[in-house]
Amino acid sequence: MNKLDIVRMAYSNLFRRKVRAILTIVGVFIGTMAIVVMLSLGIGLDQSMRASMESWGDLNIVTVNQGRSWDPETGETMGEAQSLNDAAVEMIRGMSGITAVMPSYQIGVSAKYGKKEGYLQLVGVDPAEFSKMTYTVAEGRMLTETDSTNILVGWQVVNQFWDPNQTGNEGMMMGGPQEQSNSLEMLEKVVYMQLQNNYNPETAPRKQPVIVVGVLEGEFKEHAYSAYAPMASVKKWRKYINDTSMMTQEQIDQEAQWQKEAGSTSRDPEDYDQIMIRCQDVAAARTVATDLRDQGYNIYAMADYMEGVEKQSLIIQAVLGGIGAITLLVASIGIANTMVMSIYERTREIGVMKVIGASVYDVRMMFLMEAGLIGVTGGVLGLGCSYGLSTIINHFSGGLLGGGMAGPGETAMEISVIPPWLALFALIFAFMIGIVAGWYPARRAAKLSPITAIRNE
Repeated sequence: MNKLDIVRMAYSNLFRRKVRAILTIVGVFIGTMAIVVMLSLGIGLDQSMRASMESWGDLNIVTVNQGRSWDPETGETMGEAQSLNDAAVEMIRGMSGITAVMPSYQIGVSAKYGKKEGYLQLVGVDPAEFSKMTYTVAEGRMLTETDSTNILVGWQVVNQFWDPNQTGNEGMMMGGPQEQSNSLEMLEKVVYMQLQNNYNPETAPRKQPVIVVGVLEGEFKEHAYSAYAPMASVKKWRKYINDTSMMTQEQIDQEAQWQKEAGSTSRDPEDYDQIMIRCQDVAAARTVATDLRDQGYNIYAMADYMEGVEKQSLIIQAVLGGIGAITLLVASIGIANTMVMSIYERTREIGVMKVIGASVYDVRMMFLMEAGLIGVTGGVLGLGCSYGLSTIINHFSGGLLGGGMAGPGETAMEISVIPPWLALFALIFAFMIGIVAGWYPARRAAKLSPITAIRNE
């Protein structure tokens, strides 16, 4: 017998007892639907938590800050502070899994925008390196090498300004009421920064105009409240703000006393305030963060927190998948029962097949094929209903259950997600359940003696 004949006979024999075959298929159908929907809920939860974390910061970014290394689990500081200088930048560039390294200087200045007063957290960056990071412009353009007094602003920067003449707005920075807006209104407008020396507050601040040439996307990203300017300009403004030549003798003595009590030396003014690293993926970000932390660098990486989320997600998926698997296991018992009953009913037929030339292999394959058809038919039906049930769950429950995991102002994520690999796994698993459940009945049928089978009534 060729394989096509075996398949045809298996199909025709399967539906001799239609009711019994249909009930067995329904068992597999329910089991497949249960395991797919349960796993889809775990996958949806994982994607929702990941999207929630990504709404606050890129998981592939590692940030190196000034200061000592700290343990992300205990929060305790470790080792000595490392200098963030050009040597550190080059060392980091040589590490594997890194696609971009962006050092920066940072200053905080008072500023005026139209009739409003406010505050700017200004970050000085190399435009070429900035373009390699994950920033996207909502409107306007990126910084270029020719810019000097042009800046990019985050989505929320405009909300750091308030009109002191309007009642209630003078308390904005202390939590006073203010209507939320976005920084698109600042595009192509002039902002006047007030550069004040930290050591001589008696002198009048220098007025430095800058033009907003672009607004960055990301309403709730880490950069939403920051502004970005060319590094050379920020370095110049930073030098004026921190110019120690304006210090009084009393300030010099006090600074020396503080350093003596802290047991530290003064920081090199040429050192960077921060270094941002873009990695190839989350795994690379974790590796880079761990390596640099072990060297004593002060590291912050969203990927550190994602590891715990992934572990929780795997546990949830295992529990939910286990519940669905129990249902499919019960269905496999139904397949075995159906196939055993089929042997008792077709004993004489099996004997005739062997007498006219069917081999042990042919008989065994026919019964295995019948069991496999039950499995794959139930799997296909179960998968189709899983997609329908998943759509219903997302439609009626997505906002209720997923809303708590979405960032402020975001739409709720789908809580039931069926990726292609899960659909393929469900079909293969259902087919294999049928084969495994039918193995004993098929083996038993193949071992029947032809003479005994023919004489069976």
